Amino acid sequence: SMIFGGWAIINRGLRWIVLINALGYSSTKLNSVAAVSVGYFTNMFIPRAGEIARCTSLNQTEKIPVDKLFGTIIIERVIDFIFLFSLIFLTIILKFNDIFKFYTTLQNQQNGGAGSNKLLLLLLIVFISGVLFFFLKKWLKNSKFYEKVLAFIEGLKEGFKSIKNIKRKSIFWFHTFSIWIMYFLMTYVCFSCMKETSHLTAGDGLFLLVLGGIGMVIPTPGGIGSYHAIVMIGLSVLGVGTVYLGEGGDPTNPALIFPTVVHVAQTLVAIIMGSIGLLILFLSKKENNVAS
Repeated sequence: SMIFGGWAIINRGLRWIVLINALGYSSTKLNSVAAVSVGYFTNMFIPRAGEIARCTSLNQTEKIPVDKLFGTIIIERVIDFIFLFSLIFLTIILKFNDIFKFYTTLQNQQNGGAGSNKLLLLLLIVFISGVLFFFLKKWLKNSKFYEKVLAFIEGLKEGFKSIKNIKRKSIFWFHTFSIWIMYFLMTYVCFSCMKETSHLTAGDGLFLLVLGGIGMVIPTPGGIGSYHAIVMIGLSVLGVGTVYLGEGGDPTNPALIFPTVVHVAQTLVAIIMGSIGLLILFLSKKENNVAS
């Protein structure tokens, strides 16, 4: 599982180079993979800060504008969501009953008022932001901050448009498909680590991959909690639940142990590759400073 998870990070780094080249810039494979690894490492501590760390770290070594790098990451996220929704659609076709059971189980466990309260809070924030912008828009348009924001947005647009200029399309899509195959395998191979999950099929693996993907989208540090909870519910739907170890024995919960095993494996990958990535980028920056 760790090997497959690590290979997915390498795939992301190599795919990123294709988008960077489409912008007219270049990066070494080592620095690109290292920057992606640092991004995963950062996400363990600060949710969604990995993208910032990834772009700024590569900017420090390769001198590629951060705003353009952010544009390429937006492309990656759009493609990732397309793949995730495609897999969701495929899972609904193959595992409709399990998806329905998962949905009803999730509905039963949720607090009815929590969702509506969050929606009201979001609407209130949007309303207040709109009012502030209306009264302060003249001052904002004349400020240097507004000019910097516009320049940054233009850089994002240019980075986003890089997908039109991709020359090595076959390599780009090879790495894209490879990433999702690795995601599937790093979950699927762990079925054999416990007796209670050893009977699960490739279709079940796809089902848990989709649920795990949704769990990782939720902004928590490294997916802690959200990933475990959503995969645990998914496994309970598949019939993997609490096991009692004889009379008077303590119960164990394979549905919780399994996502913990997978998550610990991928956390170790993030720590190992992130640490190596930091060292590589530090040495590369030092080498560039000496050369200049």
